[in-house]
Amino acid sequence: MNINSLLVFGARGVQGHPVVDAAMDAGLNVRAATRDVEGAEEKLSEQVDIVEADLGDAESIAEAAEGVDALFFHLPILPEKLRAIDVVDNVIAAAVRSGVQRLVFSTGEYSGDELPAGDFVTAMREITRRLLDCPVDAVILRPTLYLANLVWPHVIREVRDQGRLTYPPFSEKRRLNWTSTEDQGRIVVACLEADVVGEILDIASPEPVTGPELCRHLSRVWGREVHYAPQSNDDFADMLSHLTGSARVARAIAGLYADIEKHDKQGPRVDTDQLEQRLGIRLTPVSEWVDERLGALIELYG
Repeated sequence: MNINSLLVFGARGVQGHPVVDAAMDAGLNVRAATRDVEGAEEKLSEQVDIVEADLGDAESIAEAAEGVDALFFHLPILPEKLRAIDVVDNVIAAAVRSGVQRLVFSTGEYSGDELPAGDFVTAMREITRRLLDCPVDAVILRPTLYLANLVWPHVIREVRDQGRLTYPPFSEKRRLNWTSTEDQGRIVVACLEADVVGEILDIASPEPVTGPELCRHLSRVWGREVHYAPQSNDDFADMLSHLTGSARVARAIAGLYADIEKHDKQGPRVDTDQLEQRLGIRLTPVSEWVDERLGALIELYG
């Protein structure tokens, strides 16, 4: 298989934009599918081929995928289970019709095998089954918590004004791997050629940390002490309802976090050494990401 081109959905967003950057760094021809062509033209390189398409419209997906070798997508927000399945079926049908050789899908939230079958995990397991059973070679990525969540508006505000980190809603003793979206972008590109077809890959960045350890890293960037004071799951759900504009989405994601917290005192954890060896890439340790990337994101979003 020789993959020279990649179609990226959500190319302007937190997940998609790093995939575009990583694909361009690898010398691939990149096509960006978006509902906002004008906005994408302002944000993306002139070398990116920008087309209008909607994951809810199978015909527009097929047109966008015409002539490309591979496709990356994720669900931009957690929709109803049936609608999510419709989106995945649209992508599969378009990929088959357009001759796409490989699909890479990110669950966007952790949905490990050890977790109980809550709303989010159940939906992702059905989506995973459909993708791995489809006629196109597919790879499923299951990231842990995104480091980019540290620039949610309320997180920035509380750290800046009060020196307090309330996210994630986990015990201060829990040690877990985080995932940088920049690493996910490199992983997506590596999966286009790696021998990982038909696999579900738990992905993360190196250096698992506890909440207090993460705060010590954040202190260097913020120039002040930062203390870990995790909010309750109910408060987390309330925050998410304001952030997403959907109480249903908030309940589903907060329920996922509650299941993670109840399941085990550690994790989610990923063997990033093995991941790097399998994919032949270097991933970014959390402390390095904080030092080199977080400051720029704060300037952008803060």
